[in-house]
Amino acid sequence: MPDRNLKVALLPHAIITGDVHANLQAVEAMLPQVDTDTDLLVLPEMFNAGYTTDTDLLNSMAESNDGSTIKSVERWVEQYDFAIWGGFIARDGNNIYNRGFMVNPGEETRFYDKRHLFRAGGEQMLFTQGMALPEVVEYRSWRLRMAICYDIRFPVWNRNTDLSYDALIVPANWAHSRVFAWRHMLIARAVENQAYVAGCNREGSDMFGDYPPGDSFIFNHWGDNIGERRDNGLVYATFDAERLKRDRERFSPWRDADDFQLIID
Repeated sequence: MPDRNLKVALLPHAIITGDVHANLQAVEAMLPQVDTDTDLLVLPEMFNAGYTTDTDLLNSMAESNDGSTIKSVERWVEQYDFAIWGGFIARDGNNIYNRGFMVNPGEETRFYDKRHLFRAGGEQMLFTQGMALPEVVEYRSWRLRMAICYDIRFPVWNRNTDLSYDALIVPANWAHSRVFAWRHMLIARAVENQAYVAGCNREGSDMFGDYPPGDSFIFNHWGDNIGERRDNGLVYATFDAERLKRDRERFSPWRDADDFQLIID
């Protein structure tokens, strides 16, 4: 169980599709506005490039794990001393991945390849499917786990077996036309897993629609919306360690959960 509170910020920036340099500059320009006592900053899915079905453009934006995007994030983490989690377009050999990154101060960078590719948008034709569960990462006494966008539609994938994690971090690129589903599935994952859930959606627009301000959320383990949106667009909340511990001890449906086996093939 965590032994201290964790202050989380979401940065739902307006991604410019296909312009990695501009997107990195836009995020870097916002970092001085992040509260100095922030522990974790969350960026959207594919924050550096946006989603496209143009295979030539997609290939031109894909980077290795030590490319300019991850090097920039690692530099930001060192400079500001808070963790930064989000997603980028990654290349590994001949494969392209929708890859999440978890950069914590003073630690080795971790990665997670999105498992559930958005079929309705053709994502499964462009990206290689991830073949492993996301790692549970301990950070400042909190056990954090990532899911990427469409992953949250699948409860078994996110099942918090024996309370293995305390918070689910969800970078996303979720069009406003489906915001009802986005919001309510974040709530469902929080309630059923007795965990905090932070969903950072992009803003702006792309080929799939609009992403207006206000579609990034932070929910506590009861499904209450605890996010506070500031005038600069950042969304903040504090994960309360003592309350989480107390509530899990007082009300413990996780003890009655069904056993199951998750098969990844």
